[in-house]
Amino acid sequence: MAEVNTTQGAKLLSNKKLLPAESFGRVRILASKMPATYAQLAINDTIFIGRITKGSRILLSNNLSTAAGTASGTMDIGLRKTSDGTVIDADGIAAAIDVAAAGNKAANNGALIANGAEYITAEEVDVYATVKGAVLPANTPLKFEIQYVQD
Repeated sequence: MAEVNTTQGAKLLSNKKLLPAESFGRVRILASKMPATYAQLAINDTIFIGRITKGSRILLSNNLSTAAGTASGTMDIGLRKTSDGTVIDADGIAAAIDVAAAGNKAANNGALIANGAEYITAEEVDVYATVKGAVLPANTPLKFEIQYVQD
């Protein structure tokens, strides 16, 4: 039977060192929740979730927990450069997460990490969400958990 090496497996077989984001790194969680009171958010308003350091691999175990929002309400989660705010990918972590219905939602279908893709931050990045589909009612409870590997 044939065997194919992963990129990391090939490094190991050629005695090259793996980066912490590839093996034996520590899983970190960027856990962030909305304040108890805030105004209604319009479509395309953004929510600053937090920061992830350079050299971090964003994992697939990301979640958004929400109470019921407005019908047709969705949310994207993306990345922008901390240094100047330039958008790297507005829905790179998650696209069109349903926030109309309450529940714990997987937030891992963005182009940077879905379908076999991997993303390691080239610099410090801001993680942010964008309101899509419909307004987000005032004071809607939201909690974000974005997992990544570092050192």
